[in-house]
Amino acid sequence: MKRGAMKIIGRIAGIGWAFGRLVSNVVLTWVIAGAVMVTVGCDTAPAPFPVSGPGAMRATAEPIVNAEAIGAAFDVPITRLDGSKMTLNDYRGKVLVVDFWATYCPPCVRQAPKLAELSRRYRDRGLVVIGLTSDEKSDQPKVEDFIRRAGVDYTIAYAGSWISRSFLFGTEDETGSPPIPQLFIISRDGRVVEHLIGDSPQHGLTHLEEVVTRELASGG
Repeated sequence: MKRGAMKIIGRIAGIGWAFGRLVSNVVLTWVIAGAVMVTVGCDTAPAPFPVSGPGAMRATAEPIVNAEAIGAAFDVPITRLDGSKMTLNDYRGKVLVVDFWATYCPPCVRQAPKLAELSRRYRDRGLVVIGLTSDEKSDQPKVEDFIRRAGVDYTIAYAGSWISRSFLFGTEDETGSPPIPQLFIISRDGRVVEHLIGDSPQHGLTHLEEVVTRELASGG
């Protein structure tokens, strides 16, 4: 009897071990599948979302963590609305204001005429304003119509994925979507000297103009 009972117990233990292995394999399979789905999802990041008012902020309280990536992106081709190509390196020696925006973003739309005014005021002293839109190419007529109505006379181009990731990395929300507008002021020697997110009144056109005039005067 004892020997028979021991055999039964052994078989039960073997079945339990096998079942445990099966459950472990199933769990592992689901974990791997989930990781793959997350990886694929990262390649199709959500579109930027508008932010203003209390959600807007100045992003220079801490050093810009992706400064190296931004520097590397200076040689990346950027497509203008007319299909021609440019790079940020084409503007070395100028003070750049790079604006990430979109026509579906109310604070971006409000800000664009102010940037056009800033561009006209200081372009002869070496300021270049570039607007990189997140609008789809299929929406180009909408972009061009807005440019005409808003009096935007600075360069508008498309914010490609490489440029967007290089500049906007680290500002995304939990969905992986970065806020816009985002303004980057770049010195003549290619350093990001100011980074503004949203259209906070505390860091609006007056503050932007102060940074621009300082950089234009520094000559470095």
